Amino acid sequence: MKRKYLIVSLFVLAGCQSTSHYVLDGVVQGIEGNVYLLTQNEQEKVDTLGKTAIINGGFQFQGVVQEPVSAYVEFEDCKSTIPVFLENTNFRLNVKDVNDYELTGGRLQAVGNQFRELKKRYDLKMDTLQTEYQKTVLEDDLAGRMHIRALIYIADSVYEQMEDKLLASNNNIVSASMIKQRVVKLMRTKQLRHKYELLGDTARNTVPGKLLVRYLEKDNYTTVGMKAPDFTQTTPDGEKISLYSVKAKVKIVDFWASWCGPCRAENPHMREVYKKYHPLGLEIIGVSLDSQKEAWVKAIEKDQLEWIHVSDLMGWENAAAKLFGIRAVPFTLILDENNTILATNLRGEKIDECLDKYLK
Repeated sequence: MKRKYLIVSLFVLAGCQSTSHYVLDGVVQGIEGNVYLLTQNEQEKVDTLGKTAIINGGFQFQGVVQEPVSAYVEFEDCKSTIPVFLENTNFRLNVKDVNDYELTGGRLQAVGNQFRELKKRYDLKMDTLQTEYQKTVLEDDLAGRMHIRALIYIADSVYEQMEDKLLASNNNIVSASMIKQRVVKLMRTKQLRHKYELLGDTARNTVPGKLLVRYLEKDNYTTVGMKAPDFTQTTPDGEKISLYSVKAKVKIVDFWASWCGPCRAENPHMREVYKKYHPLGLEIIGVSLDSQKEAWVKAIEKDQLEWIHVSDLMGWENAAAKLFGIRAVPFTLILDENNTILATNLRGEKIDECLDKYLK
């Protein structure tokens, strides 16, 4: 049987313990097979804490935690995740559906539930706004699109402000874990450092808190005003090219992949950018997160991408992407002739505006 997974995050939190060990009783509907209790260590490797079978719609884990631990439960034949929180006390997890569940027990679970409810309300609001936005697109309603964009901006701002209050008022592993769950988006929107600075020492010294420091170190490599580190990768023809060896007044490092829909959708505009600004001193270095050379080369040819292309064909393990902490594509870095970062993650007309400023 092909295994599919549903991951249930369990964040083990310090504090007054009502028992000397934890007991997690689970009740599930429509889920069978084995269930695993796992955790992620400081090397971001998975450790197995326990394994059991679902019998008559139920399962149980028991154990002892000496200090806060970030962990999760993994079910066979399911994919989604259900956040929960664990400490040395009794818990009951009732799973009606991956999106419909209830967890009780543990004094710190209430904190996790606050984060969950806040995120749930935000997601429902954004789903409604996205539906309305797509309607304005189909109707070619420019005024409507601008209005919905404003509402989306307001919804984002309200969510971030409310999350900030929760983070600042909870100096524990819950806050660190919540940031860790959103680290990809926070790095992309350049909010990670702000969120991390809201954490107290207790939260920072947990496993997820320590992992956040690694992402912050990588985030420095995408900070405007910092000098981008050099890297070397290989062209489709087998030539080794380093970032620093490419000489241009302005350089765009474009992280993309043949399998990335948004990347491919952006390529026509990147062609226009290259045609317009290359004569003025622009060079583009496309760094592919592909793992198959044939797919990579075919996409370059089909999309008519005439600039420099490199890759190590390691997919998400691409060395350059890991160096810069790239966790989502497309992602762009705009550098000056000395490889100082001028801007990050620009798309569409924002790229043109930036190049108009530096290529005159």
